[in-house]
Amino acid sequence: MEITRTVAAEHVALKLSGRLDAIWSDHVGRALADCIRAGQHSLTLDMAEVSYISSAGIGVLVMYAKQLKAIHGRLAVVNASESVRTVFRLTGLNTFLQLDAGPIFAPQPVAEKASTPFVLSQPGTTAELYDLDSNATLRVDWPGDPAAWLAGDASPGLCFPVEFPVQALGLGLGILGTGEASAGEHLGEFLAAAGAAVCQPADGTHKPDYMLLQGSLTPTVQVAYGLVARGGFGRLLRFDKGPEQASVPLSVVVQACLEAAGSDAVGLVMVAETAALVGAALQKAPGRPQADHARSIFAFPDVRDWLSFTAEATLANTTSLIVGVAATAQRSRGMPLLRPLVRSGELHGHFHAAAFPYRPLRKGRIELAASVRTLFESERVLDLLHLLNDWRPASGAGESRFLRGACWCAPIEHLQEDAALKETMAWK
Repeated sequence: MEITRTVAAEHVALKLSGRLDAIWSDHVGRALADCIRAGQHSLTLDMAEVSYISSAGIGVLVMYAKQLKAIHGRLAVVNASESVRTVFRLTGLNTFLQLDAGPIFAPQPVAEKASTPFVLSQPGTTAELYDLDSNATLRVDWPGDPAAWLAGDASPGLCFPVEFPVQALGLGLGILGTGEASAGEHLGEFLAAAGAAVCQPADGTHKPDYMLLQGSLTPTVQVAYGLVARGGFGRLLRFDKGPEQASVPLSVVVQACLEAAGSDAVGLVMVAETAALVGAALQKAPGRPQADHARSIFAFPDVRDWLSFTAEATLANTTSLIVGVAATAQRSRGMPLLRPLVRSGELHGHFHAAAFPYRPLRKGRIELAASVRTLFESERVLDLLHLLNDWRPASGAGESRFLRGACWCAPIEHLQEDAALKETMAWK
């Protein structure tokens, strides 16, 4: 089979020639996936020269048609051969696959508030800004004492139960659920946002677990230490790498969120089509024999037993949920857990990312809770990473990078430093 691609301003046309059977359905699927990952959500298939289509070929077309329909895109078949028309008619797919739709079309219009163009620091990228609530802010608290846990002096009894409804976000070290029994054995890094919580226990299984807001069930995490924020989001930032760039670095997106929020500190939740993630994961939960307390778990060679680092960028072609807080260097002095995001040290932050099988994002204004819940429809969380920047000369993996995404952000309220460090929260 031959596949010929023609790219226009508003859509991509693929001309197929040959048999669309089990062998070639994979090739057609990859061609459709490449178009969608490039941000093209309006696709036509010219099937005038397709002599045969099997159930495998039909399955690929239906899968991508459903995927595009879910994000208000469109997949249409034009100039179908008589054999293809017969199969579509017998299977009842004429309407679903939009047989005989015109070769040029626009995605279905979606009613939404107007956006404002926004400039990112990386040339060639595109962005737009949506106003959500001009008065929205986030109040951040810092439950737990990371020093005690990292020194091996803490116990499961020092975990704080924190509920995460829709208007709450958080990250840190903890365990899902309300009971503290055996928490020390299964503690792991977690993130929570929009009524969802994901935790990867540091037990060597690398199998993330999750809880979703369902009815009166609210995700609850026993937090050893971390940050927890409550409030609303003031702005939605949409960004795209554009045709000139391969991807957009995390630091560029974070800096844009600070500028969009008009603040020196911001909390954000991002859902993004991912080029690659760079970070680390806990190998085992903090807690060591008394004889080892004097040694830092970050000292070499002990660090290899406690943390696994991504030696190179990983989890390409996924969709990620990222939760975190960022601040300027000056503001970050009163905020625990924040570390430099750029070499200059001018930008600090703390971010966790959960990676899911790839799902394209609908363009324009989208809702946070609905976007997050969609990620869990696959019932698979691939991995959870504490995002880090690898600045080693020559061999460093760099930083996490994205193709396009949506960032909900809001300023963080100014709090007295001692109050921010001492307060803990139990969401009600």
